[in-house]
Amino acid sequence: MRPLLWPALLVTILTGMGFAGLKFVLIGEIALDFDRENPPHMAYAWMDQILHNAIRLDIVDEAITQGLAAVLTSGVLVGFLINSPLAGAWRVSRLFVISSALVAVGTLLTLRFNPWLIAWLVGIAYGTACAARGKAVPLLAAATGRSNTAVSGLINASLVISLLLGTFCGMQLHAHLQEKWQRHAVLFVFMVIATLISFKVDPPEPKPIPFTTGMRDLLRGTTTMFRGYWALLVGGGLAWGVASAAVLASFIDAITRLNLKPEKAVFLVIFPMVGAILGNLASHKMERRRWVILGYLGLAACIYFFQYVVQGMFTGAVMMLVIGFCFAAPTNVLDARLLAAAAAEGQPGLGSTVMSLIHNCFILLIGSGLSLALFLGVMTAAEQFTSLAAVCVVICVVVLKTQIKDRVGPGTATLVKRQATGVPEGA
Repeated sequence: MRPLLWPALLVTILTGMGFAGLKFVLIGEIALDFDRENPPHMAYAWMDQILHNAIRLDIVDEAITQGLAAVLTSGVLVGFLINSPLAGAWRVSRLFVISSALVAVGTLLTLRFNPWLIAWLVGIAYGTACAARGKAVPLLAAATGRSNTAVSGLINASLVISLLLGTFCGMQLHAHLQEKWQRHAVLFVFMVIATLISFKVDPPEPKPIPFTTGMRDLLRGTTTMFRGYWALLVGGGLAWGVASAAVLASFIDAITRLNLKPEKAVFLVIFPMVGAILGNLASHKMERRRWVILGYLGLAACIYFFQYVVQGMFTGAVMMLVIGFCFAAPTNVLDARLLAAAAAEGQPGLGSTVMSLIHNCFILLIGSGLSLALFLGVMTAAEQFTSLAAVCVVICVVVLKTQIKDRVGPGTATLVKRQATGVPEGA
């Protein structure tokens, strides 16, 4: 029987909703519900001192939110090193089933055990679904008679929808269900349904690749790709890190400064995703280096002036829409150039894998850096925006090293590698 595409799309939506939903439920329970009058006793005196310092400076919400996001990302990143080579050794259905089942268990374990530790483990489990999605695209394309681009577009669209719905549902669960177990039970049901549907994602697969071989190829490929295309990887990675941190900073700012209820402020997280979709659609018009730099300068300006311009829901929505656009349009140019170069060298899968790995590294680096700076009291909530704007300027400097051109074809890999390493095009 011909394999079906809809199970993969539905599993992508459900797993993304479960992961994003748990993230925002935990943000609500740990950060927004934090009792400043009766803070928890920490295991070590220095941890107590840091926590009380954050409470005194009134930045505990921001610090916890950025920290929790960094913990989840670190789990995905650690899991990436396991799940990427594992994708070659296991079937797609097994990867989806294990990922969905473990995230389901994680939604309940956060009720009884340290939620920070469980969140990290959930990140590792969710990384398995990320690896499964990447492997499924060419297999489902071949099995259903569709192009890789068409299947990839459908799965990516499903992923964006899942993150939008999960973000919204997570805050709604926190706002309208007073009992913790009820919120987590809803997420558990989502993931159980995803687990059952995962058995249906079973396209024909080639001979398995041993795990050790996959790990060796990943490490060797990462080194090779970074050496050849470091500017594209670093530029795109920094942009993803800035965007992720800016969205969370804006969300908490809307609650603490604008006094919006969390279930209303969460809409500000949705608008940059809409802007990102528009930016991706428009990115083919911004393939020159100057347009990429202008895009990142626009992102820097929006982030820097956010607290000055945004005074309500309408101005916040417009600003977040523009932030999403200014992030996605130039970043898609960098990412597309990297993937085109990898494909020209006959390694399209490796390019996508290494790009995702580096992106998560920078999301973790920037998010954890902000959280640590906030907890230590060396940065205020407002200075988050200034710092992120400054990183955007650094991205512009990195982009200068890419020498982005419009030419795409057999010579793209050589061209991009020369540009990334500073070798003139005519050399």
